[in-house]
Amino acid sequence: MPSIRAQYAQNVILEHQVLLAKSKAGLPPLRPPWRKKNGEPIRIGILGAGIAGLYAALLIDYLGPESGITYDILEANPDRTGGRLYTHRFSDSPNDYFDAGAMRYPKIPWMKPTFALFKFLNLDDPKLLIPYHLRDLRGNNIRHFNNISISSACLEAADARGDFDPFATKVDGLTDTTNNLIGHKLDPFKHMLTEDFQSGWEALMSVDQWSMRDWLALPVDNSQPAYPEPLIKYLETFTSSTVQASSTVHCRRRSLMRWTSTISQHPSGSPFKEAERVISNAVIERLTRPVQRGRRVTAIAPIFEAESTKPTALKVTTTSESGLVDSEYAHIISTMPFGCLRMVDTSALEFPWELQTGLRTLHYDSAIKVAVKFKTRWWEKLPPAPEDATMIVSYTWAQDALRIGAYVKGHESASEQVLLEHIKRDLADMHDIKDMSVLDHVDHKIVNWYGDEYSGGAFALFGPGQFSSMYCQVTQPILGMFHFAGEATSVHHAWVVGSLNSAYRSVLEILIHENNLAMIEKLTSPDCPFSRPNEIDCILTMVQVAIGQSHQLSQPKAEPATSVIQQGTWLSLLR
Repeated sequence: MPSIRAQYAQNVILEHQVLLAKSKAGLPPLRPPWRKKNGEPIRIGILGAGIAGLYAALLIDYLGPESGITYDILEANPDRTGGRLYTHRFSDSPNDYFDAGAMRYPKIPWMKPTFALFKFLNLDDPKLLIPYHLRDLRGNNIRHFNNISISSACLEAADARGDFDPFATKVDGLTDTTNNLIGHKLDPFKHMLTEDFQSGWEALMSVDQWSMRDWLALPVDNSQPAYPEPLIKYLETFTSSTVQASSTVHCRRRSLMRWTSTISQHPSGSPFKEAERVISNAVIERLTRPVQRGRRVTAIAPIFEAESTKPTALKVTTTSESGLVDSEYAHIISTMPFGCLRMVDTSALEFPWELQTGLRTLHYDSAIKVAVKFKTRWWEKLPPAPEDATMIVSYTWAQDALRIGAYVKGHESASEQVLLEHIKRDLADMHDIKDMSVLDHVDHKIVNWYGDEYSGGAFALFGPGQFSSMYCQVTQPILGMFHFAGEATSVHHAWVVGSLNSAYRSVLEILIHENNLAMIEKLTSPDCPFSRPNEIDCILTMVQVAIGQSHQLSQPKAEPATSVIQQGTWLSLLR
């Protein structure tokens, strides 16, 4: 049984395909490749050496030489690989680092592809993992709002005695805990989806165009009154980030992830000590082809052979220290975040207007992590005290991160010093530190994901209506040759598993386009060490490839070719 998220993803595609099937044109046939087979390997250009690109290469290597496929990995960043798997080290001391990007991996059912990868890489040794505590069991964690610091234990006690405004905000409408107030608005969807997915799906999609703020502000029935604006701002502050306008559907799916984590009774998280170095480096060591760093993609265009009316390959133009280089590939897997992809000239591919609009408007959230290497571990008293004193002192999202980003001007800049001093004052207030010299530090590092030219944002955070329209677009490869991957193209966006799932889908799309049935069977076999994502349905993927193949360029139309699956067969398969 697929997870709720997987069912959501498949339903979005299914409804899209059924609508096309009922249209005048109907669904197109699945066609074989247009190029002439000459016995040469099928070359794949993988754009980006984040975990999605590396995983796609790993899957191709797993298929082996008998697949007839080879690849190049082109990475724009000249200094490192890993993308948003990023570990910064202050020194070679064991714990003198922080993970600026991905840092936790809940062991819950839909994370199976992630842990299958860990097993394949021999990274499932408990010695390589450290527990990630989403909740402080001793209740010592501190929340500081409205100039009041309260421990987690004291907050729980306040909730238990009915004091729902422990920070003395005097906000009207605080008649329950923040979690319960949000739950009153979202839990009905959860119950409908688990009791009858189809009716729950229809109810959920009826509010797909609304933001979470809209849903909180509107009355549903007598049991769910409209929340006043001050209460909405309070809930936003205490459960998310300032002005984070997510869609209602996105918040519902995110809430379901937390809910399934609880009922599955799995550990809350299992991170590595250094995500980038451990995971991405372990993948790179297994690859048969090197990562080509410093290769910035500037243009992608179709290639037509003599007398061909359909493109037979794609030309990728890159810049590097050696100048412009043109490379020819049968397929492209683009793992670039959409903000980066839009800096590439893809005009010759004539993306459909809806896809162009999606690439331009899809919301990527901002996020900034600030880490400080202190002189001492002032926050704990342990005999003997460890030497490393590195801490993530600030992790902000949304508007909070955008505002902090104005101060991120370089390690030695005066503006970053202003930011650090402000953060230190916050730490002093929270921990009741009177002597500021306690917070003396020796180094710091600030990573601003929205200010990073190789990411253009921290992770995809879909606004109202965006996922239901975008997911269909980026899972149908243009011409059957240009494939979209990366966490934004998975239902599990903002997670490493989303990147893995998208890479798996892209490789599957290539095999379908090439009509390589033997390799499809190998990739989807239960014996494959790489777990098939439950958001991916092979039949739906085949139809998506066919739709992508039908994309028309400004060239004379080709004569109909023999199709692998005829048009009239699609509807019966979709049923």
